[in-house]
Formats: sequence, structure tokens, C-alpha cells
Amino acid sequence: MKRVTSLLAAVGLLWATTTAAQAPSALPAGHPAVTAPAKPTAAMPPGHPAVTTPAGAPTGTMPPGHPAVTAPAAAPTGDMPPGHPPLGDAPPGPMPAGHPPVGDAPSGAMPAGHPNVAGGAKQTAPQASEDSIEPAGELPPTTIEAQLLDAEDRPIAGADVRLGIMFQKIAEGESRGEMHLKSNAEGIARFDGLKGGTTYSYRVTTKSGPGEFASTPFNLREQGGMRVKLHVFPVTEDIEKTMVGMRGIFYIETRDDVFSVEGIFRVMNVGQNAWVPRDTVIALPDGFKAFSGGETMFDARFVALEGRGAKLEGTFPPGQRDLNFRFQVPKAAEPTAVFRFGPGPRTFEIRVIAVASKAMGMDVEGFEATQSGTGPSGDHVLVSRKAAGRNNAQLQPFVVTLTGLSVPGPGRWVAILIAFVIALAGGLAAAGKWKIASTEKIESDRARAVNLLLDELVALTRAKERGEVGPLTHDQTRRSLIDALARIGLPKEARKSKRLGKPASA
Repeated sequence: MKRVTSLLAAVGLLWATTTAAQAPSALPAGHPAVTAPAKPTAAMPPGHPAVTTPAGAPTGTMPPGHPAVTAPAAAPTGDMPPGHPPLGDAPPGPMPAGHPPVGDAPSGAMPAGHPNVAGGAKQTAPQASEDSIEPAGELPPTTIEAQLLDAEDRPIAGADVRLGIMFQKIAEGESRGEMHLKSNAEGIARFDGLKGGTTYSYRVTTKSGPGEFASTPFNLREQGGMRVKLHVFPVTEDIEKTMVGMRGIFYIETRDDVFSVEGIFRVMNVGQNAWVPRDTVIALPDGFKAFSGGETMFDARFVALEGRGAKLEGTFPPGQRDLNFRFQVPKAAEPTAVFRFGPGPRTFEIRVIAVASKAMGMDVEGFEATQSGTGPSGDHVLVSRKAAGRNNAQLQPFVVTLTGLSVPGPGRWVAILIAFVIALAGGLAAAGKWKIASTEKIESDRARAVNLLLDELVALTRAKERGEVGPLTHDQTRRSLIDALARIGLPKEARKSKRLGKPASA
């Protein structure tokens, strides 16, 4: 869980950095510096620097001691640097490459689902009303007061309010219960006679159509009760009637016999309707297994859909939810592995991160060129990214190819096979069921098998030091090689040298 938290923190920083990086930072060569004009709202203190306005010298009397205010200098004449737009109130024509937008209304098509932007007024994404859980000293310490509000902070009367109760103690286990009340005219439902302490957790929920709205779990305190505000929004199952978007990361780790993959998705709702997914599925590679949905404090989650992938469930009110899941893909003894993913609807950014050895490579179909970096745990990682363009509301299915994977050589298995053959031949000969033609031939084969097994032990140790095999594979293979050596026994010459205290020629 600690690693998941670190990943989510790194994801948030990564996304924040990406968003900032999308704004152009460099102006064309020769472009003058652009600064926002100050807007004085009160009398300036003595010695305040001059303030200019686009309309020329301001009228009216300045406060005593205020320096003279002059109109801005006339626009410079003469030739501008190459690529500089014409000077004037509204520069006509297209701006040079990389120039920030000019004017109140941005040009070009917005991505599907983007809020309308009107000229002359800068609109921001609607801010969702915030739920809250606060101590209420005026309430008894055995009381929870829950209030239901709509998107406009108006009380919702006559709604069913459910209080979930969970008791959890190591010595006694876990038990659950619930209480139900109707909200009054002020949208309030008051639950009394409750127990405090850390062994009892409470959660307020209510339903509206197919949606369920819930608070985060909390405890009662000794100093007083708790007051909960919970907002309920109009609900839709049609994603086309929402302003929902998703960003995702697939984090791939190569293990001994499987690939372990973690999916981390941020679901953002900037509209005023809550969204309940109807059939939103993240397609996962064929043969995925051991699926596990991440733990969250909300009902939203990913569940496994056999043969398809990870299905998104729950209610998504305005705001954002961070969800994760894990699964495994069997690892074949091949130097290359291919994974096919299908992002869900309204997915407009995906990153693929693979923990890699120095010999590994990664290619993601249609994505940016793979970059090397360092993961949250200090591992060497390969990273590739793709974001939807303005006219592309979501990403399409893609293929991830990993190359340069370590593959055990055939030598160790040949050596083990020879060892078993020699052991079988010895057993048959001892039982008198098989006549051995030449003792010298057996000793020669024994020496050859021992040399092969020793070479493989050395190669296995070096592969582990280079990080090409994991500890499980190393231990299992080493055990097999040592068992094979024990079955063969030392060659005759080696045994003689050992008795005489001389180094063995083999």
C-alpha cells in the first residue's frame, strides 16, 4: 500500500508538471517582455512608482505625494524583429509558432466535452460544492448530524439517509451494521446513541436513482458529536451527458515467471452531473490473471470482467477520484513480450512505465519516443506517453512491446537431462538390468555433465548480479543444478585428486 501511495503521489506531480508544460513558455525571438499591468484600487503610498494604463493618462486627482502618471510610450516605429506580429489593438493573421493565444476567446476546436468558452469572459470549470465532516462541540459525543444538500446547497427533505457502522477489533474481529432515517425539512437526519472510540467507524450514504453518494469513514470523539454535509447531484449513466475525462498509467514490473502490472487512473468530472458508468471497461492483455482492485474510501472501484479487462463501477460526482488495480500476465521464456491495452471512453492521456534492466527496451505503438528515468523506488524505468489532440476526445487501443528480456539458456537443462540419464543408467546397471559397455565412457560423460553444470552455476550467479533473473528463479534453478550435481557425483579423476589433496583437472 505504501508503494501505491508513492506511485499516486508521483502521478499527481507528473500530471501537474505535464499540465504546466503544455502552456507555451518561450516567446518568439525578439518579442518584448509581457507583464500584467497593475490595477491600483486605493491611494498609493508616497513614492509609489508610476502606473500607466492603456487608455492614456488617467483623469481625476491623485492622492497627495503620488508621482505623476503618464500615458504609455508610443508604439515603437521601424522594422520589428523577424516573426513579430503587427502592432495594434488586434493583431491580424496567425501568430508565430509557439506564440500564446491573443484575445479572450481561444481559437481552434476544443476537445469533445470541453466547457464552452465565450469571448470577452474567461470561464473556469464549475466548482463542485464540497462535502464536509466536522466536529460539533454543541452536539452530544454520541450523536451524528447528517445534512443532505443539492448542487446549489439547498436542503433535500424526505430522503433516506443511511448510517453505516463498522466495529473492528483485533481480538473480536469485524462486524457491520446500519441505521436509517429520513431527512427533515432542513435536510437533516440526526443519529443518537452511538459509540465512540477508534473501534467504531461511521459513514453517511444516500441514494439517488442509480447513484450512491457517501462521506468518507470517520470516528466519534469524546469532546462532542460530528456534523456531516453530503451533496447529492443529478445522476446520469450516459457519459455523453457528462463532462468526464480520465488519465491513466500502466506500471509494468518483470518478475521471475510473470509480469506484474498496476493500473492507476484518475477520473475527473468537471460538470454538474454525477456519472454512474454503465459499461466502461479498460481492456487488458489476453491471459491476465490474479486481478485485484485497489482499496478506496469510496464505492468507486475497478472489478475484473472475465475475458475483457477492468470494469469501472461506482458513482462519480463532480470532482476527481484516484483508483488503481493490479493484475499479472504469464511470462514466457522469450526475449520479447507484447501487451495489448484498450483505454476506456474519454481517456485523453496514458503513460506506460516499465521497470527495466539496462538491456531492456520498450516501444508503445503510436506513443511518444520512449525515455529513460527513475521510478518512485529508485528503479531504472522506461517511460512513454500519449495525449489526445484537440480533435480527438479519447485514445485508441495500443500495443506495448518489451524487448531484451532475459531468457535462461538451454545449457542448464541439457546438463540436468544428462545428469538424470547418468543416474538412471547407474541405477539400471546396479540392478543388473543393463550392461554398461565402457566405464571410461561413463566417466567421460560424467565429467562433461559436471563441467556443464558448474558453468551454468557461474552463469546463473552473474545473471542475478546483473538483475537479469529474480531471486525466485535464481534459487529454484540453483537448487536444480546442485541436485543434478549430487546425482552425478564427482568424476573418478576428481575424486582421486581430492583424496590426494591435489587440484582436480576437471
